[in-house]
Amino acid sequence: MAMTWDGAGGARTAGGGGSLRDVWSGRALVVSMAALFAEAACATAGLVLYGFTLEAPVGNLFLAAFLAPVALVLGALLGLVLTATLVLPTLTLARWAARRAGRQGRTRWWWTVAAAPVSAAAATLAHGVLLALLTRSVGPPAFYLACWAALATAAVPAALVADIATRGTGARRTVRLTVVVAGGGLLTAFALGGLGVAGMATGLLPAYEPPRLGRAELVGVWKDDGGGTLVLRSDGVASAQRMSRPKDRCAGVGTWELERFMGKEELWVDVAGDCRGRWHIGGTEERPTLYYFLGDPDAWHRHVLTRK
Repeated sequence: MAMTWDGAGGARTAGGGGSLRDVWSGRALVVSMAALFAEAACATAGLVLYGFTLEAPVGNLFLAAFLAPVALVLGALLGLVLTATLVLPTLTLARWAARRAGRQGRTRWWWTVAAAPVSAAAATLAHGVLLALLTRSVGPPAFYLACWAALATAAVPAALVADIATRGTGARRTVRLTVVVAGGGLLTAFALGGLGVAGMATGLLPAYEPPRLGRAELVGVWKDDGGGTLVLRSDGVASAQRMSRPKDRCAGVGTWELERFMGKEELWVDVAGDCRGRWHIGGTEERPTLYYFLGDPDAWHRHVLTRK
């Protein structure tokens, strides 16, 4: 196989595979970060749409828009770290393995796909050790398994695009490729959002709605995880026993009423002491729940009662 020399002094095969030094070039770094940005944009759009199908809130979208510049800066730093510790090592491993196997010339895409799980495992181990040292705690194995799967999935597209950038592209072509990759990711994310909104408007994507419970469905015994009970009688009498609160437990007898509050059916309980307040209706038709928020609703810390 004839060899030529690139401008950086690295050996390049005549088949167009490029040298390992090309992998760690500025053009591969920039294009990889653009690819990770595109993946993050699409993943964010998908997670937001998926959040609308869950009982948990999707967060404050106005606050997210306000914090977008900060998120972009932090995302760029994260993209740089992932490129250096995941994407470029994946491409390096793929080229090294291909040459060890005698496959000279351009590295085929399947070498990159095969190398991604290996480099993702190394990145998960390195990041996991650093996180454990910073927090002085070790997460459950399922957490690291999920991180490994996510990193392996993210590494493949970014490494494939970075591989294109290493094939002798000039500065102008690198900029064009970066814009196309990042812009394509944004357009795809907006398209996913538009399709999701259309799906929810037509009912194809079912958005979460709390169950509609009448007075008859609310009558009964509701319990929390701490052994407390809230008994709702058909005559409007409510009694609480050992109800868990943030600081103490409350008990007493009073009344309850089903009210409409801000367009939703909610339960108002008026029991002497600290048991007085508004309960939201959640869960599903098969397994309804009553809950109130402990602090900021966006944090989704709740005191939950289930019907027994």
